[in-house]
Amino acid sequence: MSAGSVFKKCGCRAPVFNVDGSPALDAAGKPRKKRIGLTCPKLRRGAGWNPTHGMWHFQLEFRLPTAGRQVVAHGGLATRLEAEEQLATVRNLLAIADRLPDDAEAVEKVKLDIIARIRRDLADTHRLPDYDAVRRAIAAGQPLADRMTVGQWLTQWLAARTDLAASSRRVYTGHVEQYLVPHLGSIPLDTLRVHHLNRMFDAIALQSAQAESDNAARRAAEQAAKAAWRCKEWEAAREARQQLATLPPYRPVCGEATRARIRATLRSALSAACAQQLIVVNVAALIEMPAGRPPRARVWTDERVARWRETGELPSPVMVWTPAQTAVFLERAERHRLCALFQLVAFTGLRRGEVVGVRWVDIDLPARCLTVAQQVIQLGWETAVTAPKSESSERDVPLAGPLQAALAEHRQRQEADEAAAGKAWVDSGLVLTHPDGTELHPAWVSDQFHALAREAGLPPIRLHDLRHGAASLALAAGVDMKVVSELLGHSSTAITRDIYTSVFTPLKRQAVDAVAAALAAARSAPAEQPDIDEQDAA
Repeated sequence: MSAGSVFKKCGCRAPVFNVDGSPALDAAGKPRKKRIGLTCPKLRRGAGWNPTHGMWHFQLEFRLPTAGRQVVAHGGLATRLEAEEQLATVRNLLAIADRLPDDAEAVEKVKLDIIARIRRDLADTHRLPDYDAVRRAIAAGQPLADRMTVGQWLTQWLAARTDLAASSRRVYTGHVEQYLVPHLGSIPLDTLRVHHLNRMFDAIALQSAQAESDNAARRAAEQAAKAAWRCKEWEAAREARQQLATLPPYRPVCGEATRARIRATLRSALSAACAQQLIVVNVAALIEMPAGRPPRARVWTDERVARWRETGELPSPVMVWTPAQTAVFLERAERHRLCALFQLVAFTGLRRGEVVGVRWVDIDLPARCLTVAQQVIQLGWETAVTAPKSESSERDVPLAGPLQAALAEHRQRQEADEAAAGKAWVDSGLVLTHPDGTELHPAWVSDQFHALAREAGLPPIRLHDLRHGAASLALAAGVDMKVVSELLGHSSTAITRDIYTSVFTPLKRQAVDAVAAALAAARSAPAEQPDIDEQDAA
């Protein structure tokens, strides 16, 4: 390979003369001029170079067996040293190919890829590509000329994650498509830095705050319209509806917990990129951001219910009924064809997908035991039957006496439905079905729950919050934390403790009452006088 050369030239121009010595003219009749380049007398100052005129360049020329003559050149450099260093860097980059296995065709292809990458980077950034990044890309078999972006890598990484559960894939896809690609997708993967991530999360937080403000304004306008309509204040109702029409629709709020999960998705993707030697550092592991805690559950006390009826405001996104309120709901649910479904959730704390997916083969009524062996998850509107959420979610759940009786009664009702449906009956094997035996849609189950709660005159909670209530009631009754954790299918008691012990407070009240009683006893007891030695008394 040619050793290459460095040289200095400028952009000065000199007149062009014809053979007879007359000035050469262009098509417009103006004198033609040409660049002097290397021969400009101003480039030199005495025996040395003129530091104020011209720029330094380098050029490397060589031949490849098939592709022929190749030239790599670049200029606009301030010093000769800089030009020599860049020439040496180009030679080192091309030498990476020479260390490949002895396959002339493969070596030539890699050299052409390196040349294309050098030319592209010089054109885009006026910098040569990083030596280590090129070496890693070649070792990993990644394309050089087409520089991989963050968006391309995220798409490739997600497609390769065949081990993901359908629900997890949906979450990861949402993070990638809604947040990561719009903010980071065009950035070259090997140039992703911490400041890019900080800028993305700042923008997401700002958008989330605006969405929260817009949602609150829309909610207030809806409540004003309903209040005016109830009071027959038609003009006020009309104005509230007009205001509502000018407000943006409800938008999801990306809180701290969601942003933490977005970061976790990016961190997993970049970890895979590190494993393939596409990048050296996982920048998602370097940023500092709040861990993001899920909202704490709150109980619908009388005061909170009164405030909600007055303003429509929820004290927390996660609300739980008191035992008395749950009893009111179950009393209303007894008239529903699927009352056993709501009893299962309220008594055992089963997840929605678990209760929809339970089969008769999973229930041993004489032994009063239910085995959680599958679940029905919702993917958009489509549903899928999958294994339980985690290994710890595959569990045996004991059935209380009333629940055993409710399931036995439900079985008789389902047998009557089967007889009435005749040939139209669908033998799904599920415990909870439509009258023709077909499976229930999880969203339909939630709609039924909300309708029953409204009919019972109860404040709103989610169907999942019946699970909160079951866990908290068990803890308040003195059931061991480990037992409750296993009942719910949690992987550790820490999860149970963090989520559910904040809901009902009898256990805490017992603790503070015990402290108060001990202090009261200490205050009322006569003070004991120390024994005094006779010699000390003297």
